[in-house]
Amino acid sequence: MSELLILILAFLILVTIVFLLFKKPITASKPAPIKKDELIQKYENEMQEILNRYKDDSINLQKKKIEYLKLASHQLHNNIFFDAQEAKEIIKKLASL
Repeated sequence: MSELLILILAFLILVTIVFLLFKKPITASKPAPIKKDELIQKYENEMQEILNRYKDDSINLQKKKIEYLKLASHQLHNNIFFDAQEAKEIIKKLASL
């Protein structure tokens, strides 16, 4: 009886090891590609949020707006989807909001 129990236990351990070795890793799915228009809209929405948040405080509004324009400019110039001219036009549009 004990030999049968040892055999069953060894079989279960072997099955567990085989299962762990051949189990496919779970991969995270990639998000859908973001389009240029969606990126531009995201920047506009973030600028509107800053404008709404600091609409009563003009000094902080100017500081936050400049900080955000610098950040957006840096991100746009490093983005492979936008050339330098497009990035400048988007920044001008954001600055005029």
